[in-house]
Amino acid sequence: MNSDYELIEVTDDAGLAVCKAIRRRVFIDEQGVEESLEIDGYDILGGKCRHYYVLAGGIPAAACRVTDKGEGIAKLQRFCVLPEFRSAGLGRFMLEKLEDICRAGNFGRMEMGAQCHAAPFYEKCGYRVVSDVFMDAGIEHVKMEKRL
Repeated sequence: MNSDYELIEVTDDAGLAVCKAIRRRVFIDEQGVEESLEIDGYDILGGKCRHYYVLAGGIPAAACRVTDKGEGIAKLQRFCVLPEFRSAGLGRFMLEKLEDICRAGNFGRMEMGAQCHAAPFYEKCGYRVVSDVFMDAGIEHVKMEKRL
């Protein structure tokens, strides 16, 4: 795993803007998701979500958010890596760091709605599919989970 990676928890508007910019490139520009579906009421500071991004050699390269669903369940959302940083272990780095944070926060399970094309990546990281395929923002997804 690359030691030039650093997971940053967002604590201010500038950090939230970094997350939104990464997500815009991946979900809106690359995948064609409508902005009104991508940016929502959870994209605020001090709300139900904790927002994170990863620096790769000092460059913002990946983002996600984690929501406390209650009952010891953390929901991973908007997990994305910029195209030029894919296949370099950055996604696995971010996922492992988030799992560590969730374990430390007494979460017993993580879950997500994963795009079907990304499900094999998550399966390699220990997640399992627990639903049929469903559509979200015009893209096929499956619900996945992992016990921590």
